[in-house]
Amino acid sequence: MNKKNINILLITIIFFIIFLIFKNNYLFLNSINESLNLFITKVFPFLFIMMILNNLLIKCNLPYYLNKVFKRPEIYIIIMSILSGSPINAIIIKNYLDNNIINEKDASIILSFTCFNNPLFLYNSLFIILNNNKKVIFLMLLIYIINIGYYLFIRNKLSIKNIEIKYEKYNIKKELFKIINNTLLNLLKIMGIIIFFKTITDLIFFNSQNTLTTILKGIIEITQGLYSISLLNISIKLKQIIAYTIICFCGLSIQMQLSLILENYNINYKYFYLSRIIIIILGIIILLF
Repeated sequence: MNKKNINILLITIIFFIIFLIFKNNYLFLNSINESLNLFITKVFPFLFIMMILNNLLIKCNLPYYLNKVFKRPEIYIIIMSILSGSPINAIIIKNYLDNNIINEKDASIILSFTCFNNPLFLYNSLFIILNNNKKVIFLMLLIYIINIGYYLFIRNKLSIKNIEIKYEKYNIKKELFKIINNTLLNLLKIMGIIIFFKTITDLIFFNSQNTLTTILKGIIEITQGLYSISLLNISIKLKQIIAYTIICFCGLSIQMQLSLILENYNINYKYFYLSRIIIIILGIIILLF
């Protein structure tokens, strides 16, 4: 498809969305309010504190100490990504790029196996869907194990030099103020992305509730996709497969957040999408058997 046809398609979609906004004005305003409430009550509290604590851990040289033990600078990114979820991984990757610990190719590869959801959000969302603690824990472990397995498979492609950056002197007050300032700027961008994608999803899929639209919602935004699964009248096995697929794809909303944080670097996203395909296929095979 050439550039002209792409532009025509985009113009058509944009005017269709504008039409939906005028047609469903109340739904549009309600979606904005729900998005803000979602961000303020669910996203902001945990992500705000974890972003700050992560930056403080870097200043306190935790990556340096872990690298002394494992001789692999990416280990810190994996650990914090699992504990905090995306886009923490992109923030740490950006920090590594800024300090020349990794190059853009390494960053592209690391991004492919560190895209996780916040574990508390994941557990609560999956429990609503599956209503079974063992099934929830199994699915979460499956997500972590397959991603780590993919890391072990691809890590030899990394060309990370064993560069050790150790912060010797820093003013904690100044650093904390700088960290909070940068964190709030990043969160403002994330809030805008969440509002945009949720609003568009609500307008397009208004009053549509079936398996296909649930998957499409999940592809666009994970939270809505997982909530929609809980409303479907399908088997638990199929709910597990759809939930696993939506979670591992990471959603266009999260992918946009990652792209914004790493916008100043030339990240090759082919590694990311290839990993999503492999991880999703492997997980579905295991869930089927």
